[in-house]
Amino acid sequence: MKFKKLISGFYETPLSKESKRRFEKFIFVAAVIGLLIHLALIGLLQLGQLSNIGVLRGFQNPVDALYTPFSLILFYEVYCLIYYLPKSITIYIGKQYEIMALITVREMFNELSYLQLSSNTHELKNQPQFLYSMAAILLLFAVIYLYYRMNQRAVKVDNRTNEHDKNLPPKVQHYISAKRALALCVGILFIVFMIVFVHKWVIGSDNLVDLFENSKAVSNMFFSSFFTILILADVVILLFSFAMNDEFHIVMRNSGFVISTTLLKMSFGVEGLVNHILMLSGVVFGTLMLLVFKFYEKIEIPEE
Repeated sequence: MKFKKLISGFYETPLSKESKRRFEKFIFVAAVIGLLIHLALIGLLQLGQLSNIGVLRGFQNPVDALYTPFSLILFYEVYCLIYYLPKSITIYIGKQYEIMALITVREMFNELSYLQLSSNTHELKNQPQFLYSMAAILLLFAVIYLYYRMNQRAVKVDNRTNEHDKNLPPKVQHYISAKRALALCVGILFIVFMIVFVHKWVIGSDNLVDLFENSKAVSNMFFSSFFTILILADVVILLFSFAMNDEFHIVMRNSGFVISTTLLKMSFGVEGLVNHILMLSGVVFGTLMLLVFKFYEKIEIPEE
């Protein structure tokens, strides 16, 4: 009982609905300010006011400025992922898919500014990454829609459920408390990783040019490492759910989510078409596992 109260006390401050609303407003303001600063730097470089800096990748086109607000929106999505972890496993997994989609969109904006348009089809064949990204974004969006669409009933129940309800069975209350503790651990590790990678980014850059040039590589390494944490969190959730309910279809669904997250993490280690294939494979696999889970729930299983 003391453990549940302790976890509840730590959880409510950073992960309550009110905290989520405040953080949402903060991210909106920070994203707007970040966009304006990025645009201002691009303008100054174009006007030659910062000629001593040289040519900066990511500061040559106004489209590049979208990278900054999208990076901040990604951090908000990570917060939402942690926020939903104790509330709904399916929404928590869906947030992982949303993060991957937003990372792809962010990279798409980066590619747009360097796309060399030509009427020569042979030239276009030499830069297929742009077309791969377009297809990946469209397919990711479609599969994420299907993922949430097939899970509407559970989402509505989760939205209406009061996790503070004293009438919930003790086993369910323990399960929620355990997931809250896990969410706090993931949140703490997220902050620690962010501090470590920011320190590595700053220390590893000799000048301002290096600082900007290294930002995207550091961001990629950060999310790759963070998805390693999510794989471990998925495994812990699997064990928690097994302790509460050892039904075969629930164990299979949660095991499938572990595999899905692993595929997403692997996509950070490769580039180009293979990156998109691994990313889509992870999202499609998790969605199909949920679909089979829904079908399995409708059949009657022999009792022991």
